Amino acid sequence: MAIKRIGELLVEKGVISEQQLEIALRRQKVTGEKLGSVLIKMGFIDEDKFYSFLAEQYNLKKYDKSEIIITKEVQKKLSLKTVLEKEVIPLEIIDDKLAIGITNYNALNSLNELEFECGKKIIPFLLQDDIFKKILEDLRHFPYGLKDYKYISLKSIVLENFGKIDVGVDKIAELIDKIEKYYEQIVFTDGMPPMLKKDNVVIKLNYNIITHAKILEFIKNYLSDKLKKDLIIKGFIRVLVKINNKNFYVTVLKQKNAYSLTFNRFKKFIPDIMSFEIDDSILGELLSDRSGLYIISAPFGHGKSTVMASIANNFSIKESYTILFINDFMNYDINSNNSLVYQFEVGNDFQSFYDAIKIDYFLNSNIIFVSRVTNYDELELLINLAEAGKKIYLSVEAPNVTSAIYCLINLIRERNKSILLNRFSNILRLCMAQRLVNLKNSDKKLYVYEYVMMNIKLKKFILEESFTNIDTQLKGSSEYVPLEKKFAELVLKGVIEKEDIFRYSVDYDFLKTYLKH
Repeated sequence: MAIKRIGELLVEKGVISEQQLEIALRRQKVTGEKLGSVLIKMGFIDEDKFYSFLAEQYNLKKYDKSEIIITKEVQKKLSLKTVLEKEVIPLEIIDDKLAIGITNYNALNSLNELEFECGKKIIPFLLQDDIFKKILEDLRHFPYGLKDYKYISLKSIVLENFGKIDVGVDKIAELIDKIEKYYEQIVFTDGMPPMLKKDNVVIKLNYNIITHAKILEFIKNYLSDKLKKDLIIKGFIRVLVKINNKNFYVTVLKQKNAYSLTFNRFKKFIPDIMSFEIDDSILGELLSDRSGLYIISAPFGHGKSTVMASIANNFSIKESYTILFINDFMNYDINSNNSLVYQFEVGNDFQSFYDAIKIDYFLNSNIIFVSRVTNYDELELLINLAEAGKKIYLSVEAPNVTSAIYCLINLIRERNKSILLNRFSNILRLCMAQRLVNLKNSDKKLYVYEYVMMNIKLKKFILEESFTNIDTQLKGSSEYVPLEKKFAELVLKGVIEKEDIFRYSVDYDFLKTYLKH
């Protein structure tokens, strides 16, 4: 049944008016959301009422338990691959039939296939979108089939912990942090339920909408008068907030009269660089006293900051150095153990990366970590410092080593470019690209990386700006060990799912070649 037909039925039943439907359909064209989500968000229909209506129209039962336990025995009835591909969730066994949760009605077309796989009759139940999406994303990172999975709605958890639903944003954030093992951000927005970002997927949590008053209450309690003024002038601020002895970095964004709060965990614990299982020769180069430029690249959310903090922490513990760590968003607090560590945040401590890097003229650091460069002046400043005998670590948001080198070279100005390319190639020592990959049947992540070390061929290609030659003449050799080779090895060992690696690779043809070996 088409989405528009659902809207017409809602009007026919007197649940919404024709005018409300027209407004929602116009909004839907802009946002691309499901009509139900738009109607609920705009307050035209209650969420429970909408899903009850849908269940009735499709002759389905609504699965509305506030606590859902999916046993490992029930999980084994359908493979994780089937669950993710068909968008169905095995729920429980009822009278020797498998109850499944759906939200996409196309899943009803696969009932015969599902019954064949599990060897039982299927009873489909309708799940709310937010609940379905949360469970599906949890199962993606869960030791599927190995232990029981438990879902409890955020409403129930808040009520259980605080004895009421209406609590402050800080308490909700604290509670989410307790119950979620793996997440990137918690987001509170005017007129929306709380949202969770996991593996770059945004999930609405089953809770009341966050009111404008609740966000203003948080701003009043946690922002100084100066920060409030900065928020009015700039439209956004970032602040370190302590909630029940736990630190969060909170970004406050103001758009017209609406606000959003984004919570990121401030991490005290820094993983040991040895735990990443980097080859001894590469690890030795990373942790050596040798000066030069070392590039750490990855797409957003794949651990660049964590690896940089791990390397910095290793130096701080073992030697007596002066370390400068510059980031646009500080995730880790690096302790000054045997070293003197300076951590600066661009936007708060300095206006730009250029201004932050220049502080080294006064600090005279041995080792410098920079989370990114945005223009040629910043890159040239790092080249100057590397030529002066300093060890520079630079992270670049790029999917592979070729793209990372290209991104930096692309910043160099045309004037005297050949001289600057030569200087760049002389100080470049190593370029790594990394991914955090889902382990099979586990909620843990595996660190996978590729690398190229500076050599005569690579220098030639940089000077000639022949970036395609890096892939055609170096990739796959001992000088450039690619991600695709490591992905294929991990699939053959049964460590990661074959389907997963296509989400992480950018060279499918190369990947397919290795998988055939």
